[in-house]
Amino acid sequence: MKVLAVAAIFFVASMVASAQGRADEAEVRKTLEQYVDAFNQNHSDMIAEFWTKNAVHTDRETGQRTEGRAAIQADAAEVLKEQSGLKISATIDRLRFITPDVASVEGETTLVLTNTDPIVSSYSAILVHQGDKWLLDSIEEMPLPKPASSADVLAELAWLIGEWVDDSGDAKVATTFRWTANNAFLLRSFDVTTEEGIAMTGTQIIGWDPIGQKIRSWSFNSDGSFGESTWEKNGDSWMSKSVNTLANGEVASGTYIMERLDDDSFTVQLVGHEIGGQPQPTGSAVKIVRAARQPSTEAAPKQ
Repeated sequence: MKVLAVAAIFFVASMVASAQGRADEAEVRKTLEQYVDAFNQNHSDMIAEFWTKNAVHTDRETGQRTEGRAAIQADAAEVLKEQSGLKISATIDRLRFITPDVASVEGETTLVLTNTDPIVSSYSAILVHQGDKWLLDSIEEMPLPKPASSADVLAELAWLIGEWVDDSGDAKVATTFRWTANNAFLLRSFDVTTEEGIAMTGTQIIGWDPIGQKIRSWSFNSDGSFGESTWEKNGDSWMSKSVNTLANGEVASGTYIMERLDDDSFTVQLVGHEIGGQPQPTGSAVKIVRAARQPSTEAAPKQ
């Protein structure tokens, strides 16, 4: 009985620790969100509240190092005064606890300035728990490494090469991904087949935009519709924000979320779908499976 009692105590303690960990993670995320909101609302006087007294901000691109809460606030106030309309956004790609009171966060920031292209950087931050708050103790910002070629970027999508099929509905959708010459682009072609035969065909070209520093795609369909998308990776998922001109002249928009399940399957879901400015219902995620495991005759880019 004593062994069972000890096991029960251990189990309860583990559950409490797990719940506390989730709560702490939520608080860390909330702190970073509130910091971004304060910056975007031009509340430079509030920015100091998010930093520890001896905090450090380092810009690895310029080599500038700002030490102390007051100095960081002064820098932020100067930037916000000089750059009217400046906005930032941030993603959290990795969050882990070094100790119960120290958290490490990594992600990307996007800086939006008037009449210029957005500036995307990576960052790493250390937050510490003091009193009843999580505070920023240090942030390092680094420019994103620029790929040597489009093939280097698209290598992350190399697992798509091959033939895929979705026959979960009334129509069967057969899709093929292949490389163009020099692995410069990914070429997707698809056929939609119903009981009456092929209802639609389409082509999508996926490539790297070296100016915008992002993956883009262009789609052309047999019904006369066409569109453009920008791609963004989030963990094992890809988000494709699309704007399409339909055959009747209406504009459709939405975000496709593609989640890789394994080497032979992934799901696709369309969210935030609008046609002519009117919201459309969000459908369920559709599972796509590899049609056959045939030896590839095309060279994939080196990882």
